[in-house]
Amino acid sequence: MANIEFVYFDLGNVLVRFDPALACRNLATLFAVSEQRAEQALYGSGLQTAYEHGELCDQEFAQQLCSDLCSDFISAQQTAPGRSTIAQQDVLDAISEMFTPIESMAGVVEDVRERLGRVGLLSNTCFAHWDWIRRQNWAVSKLDFEVTLLSCEVASMKPDAEIYRLAQQACGLAGEQILFLDDKAENVAAARNQGWHAECCFGGQQAMDALAKYL
Repeated sequence: MANIEFVYFDLGNVLVRFDPALACRNLATLFAVSEQRAEQALYGSGLQTAYEHGELCDQEFAQQLCSDLCSDFISAQQTAPGRSTIAQQDVLDAISEMFTPIESMAGVVEDVRERLGRVGLLSNTCFAHWDWIRRQNWAVSKLDFEVTLLSCEVASMKPDAEIYRLAQQACGLAGEQILFLDDKAENVAAARNQGWHAECCFGGQQAMDALAKYL
């Protein structure tokens, strides 16, 4: 049996579900553009990845997105007059209102904390997503982790080895004492390459089954 003393949980698809198409729909509505145009500006351009990697702050991200989509927005305003300016927070909320909670995971995380004393969050995410989730009145959004490691804060993203090194340093344990739950196989493989125990699963019953193998 593994001697697990700490569990890291991924955020997306483990603690909360997300739908990128909804983020694109929100942007399309906000800027009066097509969903395809919004998807290209947000994801196809690599802008969202740069934001999650910590290469851009909130203001820089919103400004670049507005700069890309603003010409289309102004053109649409000429035929459909309305608000001519878009607030930064509106942009950040538009890309973030795509999450729904996996409420059962709040109890799962707390159960692991009761057993081990500490739990952590290890996620590829951006400041806007994390802020929006923390503002929701969900049980999972109220969880307090002893260690929270976000890609946007450390300028490294899974499956890069550096983010796992930082996560291991943050919890202060050997790799064989750490269990990591993530929904992507490449992230799980990278964790195992660092000597961690790791399981690929989604939140809910799959996560419970994965934890039952070790705890």
